[in-house]
Amino acid sequence: MAAPEVPIWALVHLTHAALQRTADRADVDLLHIKGPATRSSLRAGRHDSSDTDVLVRPAHLDRFLAALAADGWTLFTGFDEGSPFGHAANYTHTSWTYADVHRNLPGPRRDADEVFDVLWRDRERAEIGHRPCAVPSLAGQVAVQTLHSARSHGTEHADAWDLSSPEVQAETRALARELQAETALAAAIGELDAHRDAPDHALWEYWSSSDNDRLDEWAARYRSAEGFAERWRVLRQAMHVNRTHLRIRLGHEPGPIEVFREQCARIAHGAVSVLRRAKGHRS
Repeated sequence: MAAPEVPIWALVHLTHAALQRTADRADVDLLHIKGPATRSSLRAGRHDSSDTDVLVRPAHLDRFLAALAADGWTLFTGFDEGSPFGHAANYTHTSWTYADVHRNLPGPRRDADEVFDVLWRDRERAEIGHRPCAVPSLAGQVAVQTLHSARSHGTEHADAWDLSSPEVQAETRALARELQAETALAAAIGELDAHRDAPDHALWEYWSSSDNDRLDEWAARYRSAEGFAERWRVLRQAMHVNRTHLRIRLGHEPGPIEVFREQCARIAHGAVSVLRRAKGHRS
């Protein structure tokens, strides 16, 4: 008789517990975010996550990744491949759900170490998968959920914000100021116009809008980059094919010809976007 399949919601809870066990063994500070680490009162209706998200103290990251490998986890997408923010790496395991290991959060402009210190300072404890886990404070949970919705191109509503009391909203605004994440928060709650002079306004205007293309993304990332080194990194990323994304799309490791074709398609798409924009300006 075959064993019954474990429901995804239960597997997510158990994955959180497994990650916490790994962190405990390696003496790593770990904050559990999203999914079951968020109070049910901050979600509109039932929502079952399909993966697990944790935020690691940056100084403990290498130790945690080594501990994950020792516990049978395998890297699926690296930090520089998973998203334009380079904030998380995705890991797989034969027994657990996907795990998104965050080294920072998209939204705050403060240093990642300082962001973690602030969230860790106000942390709470929650039982997830019958294991004590550190989670952000109530305002921290609202901030994490709301900042996530800010980069959904308008497809995810800021439910956590809307379901919060005025007092919690005020605490979340104060936390966003401390983390220098006011622009991202504003993008999620419809107040972005009040931050037009912010250095990261272009970035969050792109991520909160539903009618932009990749050229808009790269332009926004370049305009919001701080310093020559960061802008040069954006330019280099714009010119290179993301081999991991291509591998996922193709279902196999891309060969040189496939990478070359993708590079040509990338350049052609950029040229079409430039021409379309130029035509729009003339009309």
